[in-house]
Amino acid sequence: MVKEFLISLLHYFVDITTAVLIAAAIYLTISDRQPNSTLLWEILLSGFITALPSAVLLCFDQKSVKKSVLLWGIHFILIYFITLMLIKMFGWCRITPMSVFLTFVAVVFIYFFTCLVHYLVDRKHTALMNQQLKKRYVESEKKE
Repeated sequence: MVKEFLISLLHYFVDITTAVLIAAAIYLTISDRQPNSTLLWEILLSGFITALPSAVLLCFDQKSVKKSVLLWGIHFILIYFITLMLIKMFGWCRITPMSVFLTFVAVVFIYFFTCLVHYLVDRKHTALMNQQLKKRYVESEKKE
C-alpha cells in the first residue's frame, strides 16, 4: 500500500508538474513576463502539493461508479481551491474574477493532461501484460 502510494505520488508529481510548466510557459509568453529561479521552485512545490490528493485518491476503493465520480468531483474542486491558494501564496497574480476563471481553465487543462497521460501509460501497460500472458499461455499449451 505504501509502495503503491509513493509510486502514484511520483507519477502524479511528474505529470502535474509538466502540465504546470506548460501552462506557465504559455502564461509567461502571453504576458511577456520573465521568470526568475524562484518560480521554478514554486512550480515544483505546487506540483508536489497538488499531487498529494491525487495519490491519496487512489487509496480509496473505487468499485462503485457513483463513488468514483463523487471522489473525482471532490478531487477536482480540492485541486482547484489548492491552486487558487498557491497562486495567492506565491503572488503569481492578483486574485480577480478573470484570474479565477483562467485558473479554472488551467486546472481543467492540467487535469485532462494528467488523465490522458495516465490513460495512455495504463493502456500501454495493459497491452504489454496481455501480450506476455498470451505468450505464456501459448508456451504452456506447447508443453502439454
